[in-house]
Amino acid sequence: MLRYCENCRKDFEFAPLAVSGKDDLICPECGNVIGKNSRNPANRLDSDKTEEAIGNTFAKLLHLSYIFYMVMGLLGVAGFLTGINKLLYIATVISLLAFVIQFMTGTLVFTSGIIFLPVGAAAGYYYFRTIEGACLGIHIVFLIRHLIRDIFFMLLFKLIGMLPR
Repeated sequence: MLRYCENCRKDFEFAPLAVSGKDDLICPECGNVIGKNSRNPANRLDSDKTEEAIGNTFAKLLHLSYIFYMVMGLLGVAGFLTGINKLLYIATVISLLAFVIQFMTGTLVFTSGIIFLPVGAAAGYYYFRTIEGACLGIHIVFLIRHLIRDIFFMLLFKLIGMLPR
């Protein structure tokens, strides 16, 4: 890993273990201590841009995961309303598969969905008397949950914004 000596004004290559270790990095030319996070000022803008791009990509992935069930729910409802059953079934399978994977890996946030999803499916089937109605019930549960979560967070952020700084 490249580290910059401010005294010599040069970059020097160090092993990753040396950079992450507890011992100080010593400049091979002048013998001064080099900071473990020191970077050449000329290259700092490039590394800052790279770090910012990585951060933006990560933020977009987090946002996508945040709206995943809402998007799938909207696709499912659109498939039901337009009569495109293939879209409805695909959205339902993807949503339920993601839900089961989150449940199995212990990353499920919507734990009450274990109860509400079957209830929504049963209500949709009871009302429409079709499998498509059951799928619609599942998507409506996901949409209601997402709307409630968004309203809760909006109110929470407004409350935090009202606190004195």
